[in-house]
Amino acid sequence: MALFVKVCGITRLEDLRAVAEAGADAIGLVIGFPSSPRNLSLEAARRIAREARGGPFSIAVLEGSDPKLVEDVCSAVEPYGLQVYGPADPDSLRSLGVRFLIRPVAPEARELPEGFDAVLLDRSHGKGLPIDLEVAAEFVRRSSLPVILSGGLNPYNVAEVVRRVRPFGVDASSGLESAQGVKDSAKVRAFVERARRAHEG
Repeated sequence: MALFVKVCGITRLEDLRAVAEAGADAIGLVIGFPSSPRNLSLEAARRIAREARGGPFSIAVLEGSDPKLVEDVCSAVEPYGLQVYGPADPDSLRSLGVRFLIRPVAPEARELPEGFDAVLLDRSHGKGLPIDLEVAAEFVRRSSLPVILSGGLNPYNVAEVVRRVRPFGVDASSGLESAQGVKDSAKVRAFVERARRAHEG
């Protein structure tokens, strides 16, 4: 099975195009996190998601404790998937037309959430903090759900991480930027290429 590659924190159409050209599977659109430099308004997220149709899947990254925000995002942005922090009922989310549900979990989590399609292993929350690879590899081995690895990933370490951890997917944001919220197209391209090559090797 091919490695799932997501580039999170897309804020500009030109960055979406760079991700599409690099061949990544999905983009992350951060909504409802006003303190994040990658936070988007509903209108901005909708514009990027519409442009992405036919290319990488749009994954809305949001806080699930505000049902109104979740409904507004699903209605306006029509994302393929949701990456949901905080309280969230997967059945309710699927009733809004979402097809792929990602639940962020900490490495020390012992019980995995039911009703989700994958878990995102990350304690970084966009700060670029790396995860212990031995801990991550053990998590992947015992997980009953596909594991997307995030936190501190960049073009220079992703190959080793993929080879050692063997996750279902990888997700990067700050490690692919030239400035906060601005992706570097060369880093995006190298990240995708090196991740896929390591997975196939």
